[in-house]
Amino acid sequence: MIIIPGPASRGLGERIAAKLGVDAHPVEHRVFPDGESYIRLTAPVEGEAAVIVQTTSPPQDARLMQLFMMAATAADLGAESVVCVVPYLAYARQDKRFLDGEALSLDVVLKLLEDAGADVLIVIDAHNADSLRRVQRRHGIRVENLSAIPLLAEHLRERSYGGAYSLAPDEGAVHLAEMGGKVLGGTSDFFVKRRDRRTGEIEMVVKDLDIRGRDAVVFDDIISSGGTMARAVEGLKRQGAERVAAACTHGLFMGDAEKRIREAGADLIVATDTVESKFSAVSVARIIAERLKEVTP
Repeated sequence: MIIIPGPASRGLGERIAAKLGVDAHPVEHRVFPDGESYIRLTAPVEGEAAVIVQTTSPPQDARLMQLFMMAATAADLGAESVVCVVPYLAYARQDKRFLDGEALSLDVVLKLLEDAGADVLIVIDAHNADSLRRVQRRHGIRVENLSAIPLLAEHLRERSYGGAYSLAPDEGAVHLAEMGGKVLGGTSDFFVKRRDRRTGEIEMVVKDLDIRGRDAVVFDDIISSGGTMARAVEGLKRQGAERVAAACTHGLFMGDAEKRIREAGADLIVATDTVESKFSAVSVARIIAERLKEVTP
């Protein structure tokens, strides 16, 4: 097995290699003056399982192109199999057309990966796991969707959040809160959105949950602009929560996201290293390494 960290995930790739007890071979990479990427594999891959580790957080287009180039090069150089570890999978939101003529972005990404020679795709907390499963059936690539929520909950439990309420930002993400709740040992629930008739503002509340004086954790797959998480934290504080932690798998933290969440009253912000940031206190290297043992020859 050859671990090949891409330009966007060198640290995570090296941590995965360490978990597996093998060497990491980061690609040689540079950007030309016109913005195009140069990629060169630095280890022979012929007859090997080539494991490419490359997240696709912003700038998504450049990182996806680098991913396609690495996968295609490994396949062209005779790798026995090509496994793409893409912790944060960009363009995963749209798998069906709401308006005529819309691009099916998730379909396009999987097709391009398959055409590049990828045999297996490993992702962490895909934005819509059901959509990913549906789209996968239209392609020959095998997709493995892992979750980092139990790891985040373990981290929080070690920091005295054991027994805290686990909340999801909406009903569609309640499975995240349920996974977190199993580790933390507290109740899990989700927010509902309510519009204030006087102001027209959207308020997020948890119905039938006495949270006054208790700790709470809001689990989500992505924090991007921070608006949803900020409203959730603010809602919990308004309902009397003692401490509130904002936890996510993929911390994009675009613009003033951190400021929004802090000002809403968050006592702790924590994310994983699927996207490297100052909040990446939890590594997904272990669960990826464990799955790689199962999917590689």
